[in-house]
Amino acid sequence: MLLPITLASRRAQTAPGTSLGSIADGLAAELAPWLLTGLPIPERKARLTREGGRCPEHGSLLEFDPHSPSEHWCRRCRTAYTGDTHHQWWAMGAHLFTAERAVHAAALYLLRGTAAHRDLAVQTLGALAMQYARWPNQDNVLGPTRPFFSTYLESIWLLNLCHALALLEQADERSVSGLVRELVLEPSSALIASYHEGRSNRQVWNEVALLSAMSLLGKDRLIDRRLDGEHSLLGLMSNGLLEDGTWYEGENYHQFAHRGLWYGVQWLTTRGRPLPAALAARFHQGFVTPFAGLLPDETLPSRRDSQYAVSVRQWRWAEWCELGYAASGNTSLAAMLTRLYDGRAPSGASGRAQSTADAERNRDAVALTRADCSWRALLMANAQPAPEARWMPGSVLQPQQGLAVIRRDAARVYVALEGGVSGGGHGHPDRLSLTLQTGEDRWLDDPGTGSYVERTLHWYRSSLAHHAPLINGASQHAGPAITTAFEDRGGAGWIRKTASELAPGVSATRSLIVCDGYLVDLLEWTAASPVTLTLPLASGLVTNVPVWHPTNMPGAGGLEDGFEFLQQTERAVEAPMVVTMEATVTGRRPGDPQPTRAARAWYTTTGTPTWWRGVVPGAPGCTPSTRIALSVEGLTGRIVGVWSWSEHGATDVGAAQVSLNAQTSPVAIVTTSDGTVASHEPALHGWHVGLVARSSRSSIDLEGVLPMGSDLLIAEPRATTRPQHTCAVPLLAHGDAVQREGVMMPLGERSYLATEEPWGGENRPEAQLRLGATAEELVVHVEVATGHAPIVPAATADGAMPENPLDNERADVNADGVQCYLGVAGEAVGQWHQAVLCVPLPTGDVRTTVLVPGGVLPRATCEYGDTGWRLTLYWPRRALPPGPLSFDLAVNERPPHRERRRGQLVLSGGGGFAYLRGDRHAPHAPVALRLP
Repeated sequence: MLLPITLASRRAQTAPGTSLGSIADGLAAELAPWLLTGLPIPERKARLTREGGRCPEHGSLLEFDPHSPSEHWCRRCRTAYTGDTHHQWWAMGAHLFTAERAVHAAALYLLRGTAAHRDLAVQTLGALAMQYARWPNQDNVLGPTRPFFSTYLESIWLLNLCHALALLEQADERSVSGLVRELVLEPSSALIASYHEGRSNRQVWNEVALLSAMSLLGKDRLIDRRLDGEHSLLGLMSNGLLEDGTWYEGENYHQFAHRGLWYGVQWLTTRGRPLPAALAARFHQGFVTPFAGLLPDETLPSRRDSQYAVSVRQWRWAEWCELGYAASGNTSLAAMLTRLYDGRAPSGASGRAQSTADAERNRDAVALTRADCSWRALLMANAQPAPEARWMPGSVLQPQQGLAVIRRDAARVYVALEGGVSGGGHGHPDRLSLTLQTGEDRWLDDPGTGSYVERTLHWYRSSLAHHAPLINGASQHAGPAITTAFEDRGGAGWIRKTASELAPGVSATRSLIVCDGYLVDLLEWTAASPVTLTLPLASGLVTNVPVWHPTNMPGAGGLEDGFEFLQQTERAVEAPMVVTMEATVTGRRPGDPQPTRAARAWYTTTGTPTWWRGVVPGAPGCTPSTRIALSVEGLTGRIVGVWSWSEHGATDVGAAQVSLNAQTSPVAIVTTSDGTVASHEPALHGWHVGLVARSSRSSIDLEGVLPMGSDLLIAEPRATTRPQHTCAVPLLAHGDAVQREGVMMPLGERSYLATEEPWGGENRPEAQLRLGATAEELVVHVEVATGHAPIVPAATADGAMPENPLDNERADVNADGVQCYLGVAGEAVGQWHQAVLCVPLPTGDVRTTVLVPGGVLPRATCEYGDTGWRLTLYWPRRALPPGPLSFDLAVNERPPHRERRRGQLVLSGGGGFAYLRGDRHAPHAPVALRLP
C-alpha cells in the first residue's frame, strides 16, 4: 500500500487526539479482547447451504459474531440458532474477519509500535500458514478454494494476508515472512490463477490478490506478463467500467468491483504504472456516480442482483467517500460525507467490529463519524476532514448504466425507467420497468435479489417480479434498452426508452412524462406475429371492478418466468375500458408504519384487455402484496396510464380527474387539484403538453430526443451457435441397435470440465456416446465409466426429485447423470427446443426432468454397474425441429465422498471449470446432427 506521505508524517497524523487517530483508537479498542485469546481460525472450511446462516422464520441473514461460533442470532426475532450448517456458514465470516484483523494489528504496529499488535499479527499469520493445506479443496460452488467455497472469497482473504505481511515487513518484522510465502502465498495464488472468471466483478479480486502475492513472491516477470494479458487488471477496468465510471454489472457490483479496483490502482501506483489519464478519470468518477441514483429514503436502487433497500448510511460507504475524496478532491464526495456525518440517523453500533473484510454484510442506517472508518482510511484518507458541502440531487441520465431518473418535490419524488446495458449474468429481465417512490413510500419498486441459494431467486429474476412488460407469459430475452429521449425542465420532464427485442420479433417503447404530482405512462409495441403482452402495474386495489373470478394466470412455464410463485390469482369480470387503482406501498416489513402519502393510477389499452390480480412474494424480508396486471393481444398496441401522488404536505393526489384514450391523441387529459387541465400527446419534436389554467392557454414542448444510432451503448450482439462439426446420424432398423451400429464419440480428458482437481490420477471419468436414429426416434446412448456405482439423491415419497439442501439448483445436478440438449443449428447460444436432466435409478428406472417450457419427456432406460452405468434416451422425431440439429450432452459425475458433482464430461469440449452452471447450458460450438 502506497502511503500518501512519508511514514513519519503519517505516524504524526494518526497519533492520539488527531482526526485520523480516532480511527486508530477505535481499531485498537476492538482488537483488545483478541490480544488475550487470539483470533478465531476455524478448523473446517466454510460451506454453502440453503439453511446455513439464515433465519428459517424470516429468511434474513443471521448475525455474525466472531465470539460465538455455536449460537447465531436473528436480529428480527431474537432467536438463537445452532447446528453444523450454521457453524460452517459462520466459518466464512470468521476466516475473513481474522484476515482483516491481522491487517488491523499490522497497521497499528506500523503506526504506533505497540508490541502486542505485532505479536497478534505475527501469531495469526503463522497459524494460518500452518493450517492452509489442511482445508480441503472440495465441494466448492464457484471455483477452487481451500478455506471457502468460492475462489473470489479466497482472493479477498489472500489479499488481506498480503497487506498484513507487507505492513509488518515495512515495520521491519519478518519472523514469519518465509513461512507465509511458502505455505500460503505460493499455493493459494496458484489455486486462484487456475480459475479465470472473465469480465466478472469476482475476477477483479482474483487479479488484485494475484498481483499482490506475486509482488511479495518476487515474480516480476510473471507480473509483467499478467498485466499485459487480454484479461488483465487494466483490461478489466477498460472493459468493465462504463464511460460514466459505473461497473457494467450494476449498482451492487459496482461498489464491490470498484473497491477491488481501488486496491489495484494503489498497487499499480507502487509499481510506477499509474493509470492513463482517461481511464483514471473514469475510475475516479466511479466514486461519485452511484449516489446519482440515490432514492429518497437514502437507499440505493435494487437493480441487477442488488440487495434490497441498502442504506448508504453505513461506515463502509463513508470510508469509500473518504478514499475517493483523498484521491480526487471531488466536491460531490465532500457533500456526501457531510450528509453521512450529519447525525440524523439513529445512534447505534456501526458494525465495524464484526466486519468481514470486503465481503461485507449490509446493516441498518446509523449515525456515523470519521472514527467509524477502517484501516484503509487510517492509511490513505486526508489528514484533515473534507470541507462541509450540500448534497442536492436532481434529475440524472446515465445512458449506458441505464439509470434515467426524474426528481420532483425537492428530491422527495423519484421516477425512473429501467434500461441500459443488460448487466451480464447479474442483469434482470426488467427493461422498461417503472419505478416510483415518494418520500419513504415505494409504490413501484425493484425487489432486488434475495439469497442466491433460495428458490425465490427465480422469482426476483423474472419480468413478472418487476413492473416491466413480458411477452407470451415468458420473461424478456436479455439485451439492452436504449434511451431515446431525456429532458427535464423542472415543471415537466420526460424519459423514453426502446427495447428492440423483448422477445423474438417484438420491440417496445415506453415514455414517461413527469409533472408536478403526476406522470403519464405510454407503452407501445410492435410484433412480427400476434402476441400477448402482459404488464404488471401496481400493488393495491382496483376500485371500479366489482367482480373477480378465481383462475390460473397462464405463463410459459420457464423456471424464471415467475408464474409458479403467484397465489390466489383472479381475472376481472366485465372490467371497464379505464380501470382505476388505489396503490399500496411495496417493500413493507411487519410492523412498518402506514404510508405517509397516497397514490392512485388509471390505465387503459387498445384491444380487449384481460385484468389480473394475485398475491406475489414481497421484496426480500418484506410482506407479500396483491399485484395487478393487464394482458392484451395483438400485432401492435398501446397501454396508456396516469399515476398521481400527494406532494409533501399535501392532503390529496395531484390529479383530480383523468381521461385516457389509447387509440388517438391526446392520450391523456389530466385535471390537477388546482383546476389546471393538461392534455398530453406525442409530437414530432418529442412530447406536447397543452395547458389551460383559469382560461389562460399555454403549452410545454419536451424535446431532448436522442438518435437511435448514437454511441450511448456498448454493443451487445446476441451470440449464436457455430457448430464445431456435423455428424451424420446412421439409420437403425430398431433403437436397441444403437449400441452396435450407432456413430460413436468418446468423452474423456479433452471433454472434462473440472470443479476442483483436473482430470487424472483417481479422477478419470470416461464415457462413450453413441447416436443413431430410426424412422420415429433419435436414439442417444451413453455408457459411463466412473469407477464407482452411481450416486443419486433419494427421491421423495411420490418418486419426485428431492429438495436440494445446498442451493436453488435442481438436486439432480449433483448426481451421476446426463444433461441432453437439442436445438436448431445457428440459433442463439443457450436457446434449446428440447432439454432434459436424467439420473439412473437403482430400480432400473430413469428420473427425467424437462428443462425447457413445453419440452417433451423422452423414453429412457438404464443399467447399473459397480464401476459405472448406461443410459439410453429415445427422442420422438416429431418433437424435434426440422433441419440440422444443434446437439450437446454433459455427463455429471459425483463420487461417494462428495456432496456436489465433481465434474462434467461435455461433448462440445472441456477445459476449465464448471461452476454455477446447474442445468443451464450454453455452448458456442455444439455438434450439428443430420438425421437420416
